[in-house]
Amino acid sequence: MPTSTQLVTGLTGAIGCDFRQAQNRLYFVEYGGKLSSLDLFPTPTVVAQSTSTVLKGTFLFDFDTGTEGGLSPNADVFWEQITAVKRQMAPQNSAQIVNLGTVDFNSLTATGLQALPYSSTPIDGNNDSSNKLVVNDVFAVHTTSGNYAKVKVLSYGYNLTIEWVTYHIPSGYKVLGTGYNQPEDVKISADGLHAYVTERTGDLVKVALSSPNRASATVIASGMAAPQQFFLDEAHNAAYVVQYEASGSLLKIDLNTSAQTTIASGLNYPVGLTLSSDLQYAYVSEQTTGPDLGRVSSIQISSGTRATIAKGLTAPFFLAWADAAQDTLLVPQRDPSNSILSVNLALGSTTVVASGVPFRPSSVALPNPTQILICSDSVIEEVALITFPVNGPLLMGIGFIPFDQIIQTAGPLLGLADTTVDPSYFYQVKDTPFGGTLPIMVNYQSALSINAAYYQVKIDGVPHTDAWSDYLWNGVSYVLQTISPQTVGTAAGCYPTRPLGQLFLWLNPSLGDLLNTTGLTNGLHALSLEFLDGAGNPITSTTPITICVNNQACIATLTAPLVGGSPADACGVLHYGTNKTAVVSIGFTASQPANFATFSFSMVRGVTPVALPASPPTSGPVSTAVSPITDTVGTLLGACPTAGFAVELYVAATINNGWSRQSQYDAEALLGFVLTP
Repeated sequence: MPTSTQLVTGLTGAIGCDFRQAQNRLYFVEYGGKLSSLDLFPTPTVVAQSTSTVLKGTFLFDFDTGTEGGLSPNADVFWEQITAVKRQMAPQNSAQIVNLGTVDFNSLTATGLQALPYSSTPIDGNNDSSNKLVVNDVFAVHTTSGNYAKVKVLSYGYNLTIEWVTYHIPSGYKVLGTGYNQPEDVKISADGLHAYVTERTGDLVKVALSSPNRASATVIASGMAAPQQFFLDEAHNAAYVVQYEASGSLLKIDLNTSAQTTIASGLNYPVGLTLSSDLQYAYVSEQTTGPDLGRVSSIQISSGTRATIAKGLTAPFFLAWADAAQDTLLVPQRDPSNSILSVNLALGSTTVVASGVPFRPSSVALPNPTQILICSDSVIEEVALITFPVNGPLLMGIGFIPFDQIIQTAGPLLGLADTTVDPSYFYQVKDTPFGGTLPIMVNYQSALSINAAYYQVKIDGVPHTDAWSDYLWNGVSYVLQTISPQTVGTAAGCYPTRPLGQLFLWLNPSLGDLLNTTGLTNGLHALSLEFLDGAGNPITSTTPITICVNNQACIATLTAPLVGGSPADACGVLHYGTNKTAVVSIGFTASQPANFATFSFSMVRGVTPVALPASPPTSGPVSTAVSPITDTVGTLLGACPTAGFAVELYVAATINNGWSRQSQYDAEALLGFVLTP
């Protein structure tokens, strides 16, 4: 289940945001007039340290000051001597502790300490073989004062000799610029040197981050009506923005000339906005006052045509893409819901990703697929979608798909994913095969608890040996690390288990492999993990999970239309004469070799969508596709004696890698024709 952490409080209305991964920094605006930022890994300082301290038996210790003594409200640990044999390092007051084992003390950073899984459970220090506080053992302490200490055992006994360093990690929150007029949204330029800001009072401004106060900003466009979220397209010198009005509009702004062009009008209190990567569609959240209540709509940029995707939302706010395939949007819902909703564009279905978030959430950002940052009225909160379950399964799953939501019952569904068994789960897929590159999620905490130094990812019992990459934070920036398989002892294809002190410095903390399935046959395969010690000897293995792999592309074709059985002339024109009851038919093929796809057939007259007959179906699973699609000339033309038509057939693969639908296997076909007497 998702877990939440408040990163900063006391804000004056955090609204729009823009995350810059290279700096691990969130830029955001505060409605009170500020342009601000939040560094997820701020620069720490050392507050206390010692290369050799004797911690006496039965004494308490304060790592913030290096003070040893008796009872104290500031003490962090108690080196407790229960009997002559039974001993433990017990956290005191509000301090928490975690044992890391015999890891490299010097390589442990303050940032790494901050992300460790602290608890109030004492560390076993018994004077017998169960002792964990052996020489060179390292443990970490989240102190009573809120600092972070790393501690190394130099010698063990009734009295311990320890080396330790305590760090203070400041808030990463910083006000960059002031004087803005009710700012709503912010986007950072591609070069990272400028910020664009919309102000509710009607302006879009650009400001250099080296001089970020409003007084230094340049007005790009003015006179707008309550501009809200905007989409920045610097490559084409454009910005798109919605105006919050009862009859609001979607505007395109030329960044060079300041010219404003209306793309669509008649929107009902639009707030959120984003565009598809191909810039063909805009997606807008509207706080409608009519029967739709809050809704999310799509708008075709070329025609301005609006279509409802989902409705019945509670005060929906700014939009963000949830996945690389751009199949799903994340939408904050304001009070009284105070939640984050995902909206599936194809199905129009909604799922609550996070509930009970801080009051009046406005926008979200995704530093990585498993982490969401939420800007709310006075708080920025982090939601971790995947965490390490204590004593949980070693193989957690594939991406967001838990291992136990992959169907293992013999039959046609064997090996397919189905997370709909839990309707409240944020990532909903049903009867979905796996394809592309699979993120294999490993419970490193459980692996470390059994002293696993390496693991193998096995397909059909054979170790997978591809190299894969992930980003590791070095204190300044993320650095791409390539994890290559090693041979340890006689065991090939071994990947090193991530040290506990590094786990949350990785961009994807539980990632254990990026398994390329394109070399596998289409069909059923067994996935398992084998864990080994430092010499390559097996410790334990997971029960093999059957997964259905499919990497077959979809097929989409359209045949030339016929009217009354006759084809178009040499100019592509269909002549119906005076017979408006003549039938127009368009043959098509919508398929996928294993039927792992859906299709949609649509037609536009000019810029107006055409309502086609319900039978045969024009959308649904490819197994239900029936060719041709037919209708009469009169129905298609409407009031027009002559009209031009565009037809689109889109076939979307349902193949998933656990993080997103694999849209590279989709197929599309287009055609145009004219009907005239």
